[in-house]
Amino acid sequence: MSALEDLMKGRRPATAEAPTEKPSRKTPKAPKAPESPLVAAPAKPRRRITEPGIYELSEEDYHADCCPEPSLSASIAKKLVGQSPAHARHAHPRLNPGFASEEKEIFDRGTVAHALLLQGIEAAVVLDFDDWRTKDAKANRDAVRADGKIPILRKYWDAIIEMVDRCREQLAQHKEASDAFTEGKPEQTLIWREDNGVWCRAKLDWLNDDRRKIFDYKSTGRNAGPDDIQRIVFSDGWDVQESFYRRGVRRLTGIDPAFQFVVQESTEPYAASVIGFGPDIQWLGDEKVDLAIKQWGRCLKAGVWPGYPDRVCYPMLPKWEEEKWIERTGGR
Repeated sequence: MSALEDLMKGRRPATAEAPTEKPSRKTPKAPKAPESPLVAAPAKPRRRITEPGIYELSEEDYHADCCPEPSLSASIAKKLVGQSPAHARHAHPRLNPGFASEEKEIFDRGTVAHALLLQGIEAAVVLDFDDWRTKDAKANRDAVRADGKIPILRKYWDAIIEMVDRCREQLAQHKEASDAFTEGKPEQTLIWREDNGVWCRAKLDWLNDDRRKIFDYKSTGRNAGPDDIQRIVFSDGWDVQESFYRRGVRRLTGIDPAFQFVVQESTEPYAASVIGFGPDIQWLGDEKVDLAIKQWGRCLKAGVWPGYPDRVCYPMLPKWEEEKWIERTGGR
């Protein structure tokens, strides 16, 4: 990818913030299971943001896209540069209101651990069912989700609590990241506008009060060791996320923050590692984000969202595949 032009430096926008209490270091008790059946709460009205700044928004308002025009997020940017504009349009709530992301129980468990670690709140409703296969279980599960909370089976709750406690213990003993999720606020939303008119939004797991450090928590069913994480940095778009979030803070405050991922395994012993990127990965991430912002602007203006290339493509023979065959056959 060729280098793209540097961003023009604009005026620093004012930030708009609401006070947030710092999260408790104590793990909350399991929420009381609701009586069945539940009645789904009505949809909450959307909030519209018209000025760049740092805000506190509900999950519903953020994911519905609260900007004046369809905005670019890190997840949409990943699809834009990793797949195609057609994929990005399909996944966008304003351009494809019927889109529904895949919901799996493993995602719910990770989301609850995420909320407990960062916010110290009871984001879950614990339900006393063996599984989700019965009609009553499904009705309760769906109603909890409609109320903006996360349904969790009772049998998984203790494991989630232990997972969060283990993460806190490991971070407290970490030589370079013991301040993770301690000095700042969780779930702050950045809203900014690029020089080409594109609106962008990012919901940060954690931003320190001095704006100089971002922490992002990820749980995984895979290994969380640094060598294993290196293999998924690009396939999972972590380089794009890191660049996009740093860019938002830089545009709004003039500060280029450090960014660290806290990655924890979702199975015992719940080991965690802290991952940061060097200048080489950051450069590539910045290049991808630059391209995503330009592509998003062009597609919005033209109303055209191309998919994959409209010509025959010819994969190249990877060197390692050739070497593997030569080794196997002795060069014959």
